[in-house]
Amino acid sequence: MSKLRYSVAVSLDGFIAPPDGSADWLTPYLPGIDFAGLLAEFGGIVTGRTSFDHAVVMHGWGFEHLPTAVMTSRPIADAPANVTAFTDPPAALAYVRKVVERGDIWLFGGGLTATSFLQANLLDEIELAVMPELLGAGAPLFAAGANSKSLRLINAVTQPNAVQILRYQVMP
Repeated sequence: MSKLRYSVAVSLDGFIAPPDGSADWLTPYLPGIDFAGLLAEFGGIVTGRTSFDHAVVMHGWGFEHLPTAVMTSRPIADAPANVTAFTDPPAALAYVRKVVERGDIWLFGGGLTATSFLQANLLDEIELAVMPELLGAGAPLFAAGANSKSLRLINAVTQPNAVQILRYQVMP
């Protein structure tokens, strides 16, 4: 069965985006990241509404080839192809697992969505691209009050651009 992997860039102080939600802070590190290779590992996406909306505004959705479940309580006007709205994390994950033909499922963010899957014991792995940046404030990696979980380090790689790629298994 495919794994649900929270694969996300994070600042050294634990934020996945600055207060304005932009991704500009990642620009200096993009040349060293094999985004196409990472994307090829996934067969579907689960994302929160805020992360989805920011991606659409910044550069369009761009992942129409992957079935996507957006966690939201509001309808999505003019949803791109393969995008379906869900309010319940287990139902969203079940939907994506049903239609995924290959690869794992990318938990595209954000922290509230990741926390809901973590607390429901549905998150299999956490893969962090730790950027050598301090944002000081913004969207946290996980929401405050997330349940304590043990993690097992699967892999750690230092990129030439000083980005640390850390991959953890979430222990039951």
